[in-house]
Amino acid sequence: MGLKVAVAGKGGAGKTTLCALLAGILSRAGQKVLLVDLDSDPNLATALGFPPGAAPPIVHRKELIAERTGSTGEPGGMFLLNPNVSDIAEKFALERTERVFLLPVGTIEAAGEGCFCPQSAFVKALIRRLILGENESLVLDLEAGLESFGRAMVEGLDVLWIVVEPGMRSLDTARRILAMAASLGVRSIQVVANKVRPENRQALERALRDACIPLALVFPHHEELAQRDLEGTGVFDFTDPTFEEEALRSFRSLPCSTRREYRTEPGSPRRRSSS
Repeated sequence: MGLKVAVAGKGGAGKTTLCALLAGILSRAGQKVLLVDLDSDPNLATALGFPPGAAPPIVHRKELIAERTGSTGEPGGMFLLNPNVSDIAEKFALERTERVFLLPVGTIEAAGEGCFCPQSAFVKALIRRLILGENESLVLDLEAGLESFGRAMVEGLDVLWIVVEPGMRSLDTARRILAMAASLGVRSIQVVANKVRPENRQALERALRDACIPLALVFPHHEELAQRDLEGTGVFDFTDPTFEEEALRSFRSLPCSTRREYRTEPGSPRRRSSS
């Protein structure tokens, strides 16, 4: 089975950026990567370098949701809790490279869009049934904050990255996510500090210790990434060799029940079957 990784954190902490960078890291390690954007403010397509409008969220395809769940969209109406989603990834995933694909799922943005239940059932079924092969990894860009955990969207994860940035609000969110994720069967939870400058690293590490939040990885502040974000250009091809090696080392150290061998040089993962 492949490795299922989710990335969570407070809005603005940089989880979407780290999702895009993680896809590059895993693909260079020989993995075929399926990225799933579950955020209500989907920006993963932009982070990967897709043009604006290229990745409309699947949950906004009302005809598709109605077809698969049998929902009429009326409040209180009947719908399938276990819809057929076996072909969704094959039909709707966008190719970024021959090894990296994006599935723009999204979530419901606001009230007034009808009953949320069919969309939630559709998304939960989709996440549960994404099956990975030996050289395939799944990266979930979760909705900002705690909403994904309230819906138990992350049950059975192999790895959860909780992204924090220097700031107490980010740490407070991380502490709440840690408490919720621990009860959902997540095998490995790793806190990743993002946007860390040399002058504030010690203060951040001290604040994490005081909050009893274990720090696993540190991704430094990069002016180039800040500039790309300002310009709205992709970050997928950006590399930080030190962080890349540390991230791969953290995956290699996973318990044997989840660990897979990661190469440090590009390989040739098998292509996903069309069946």
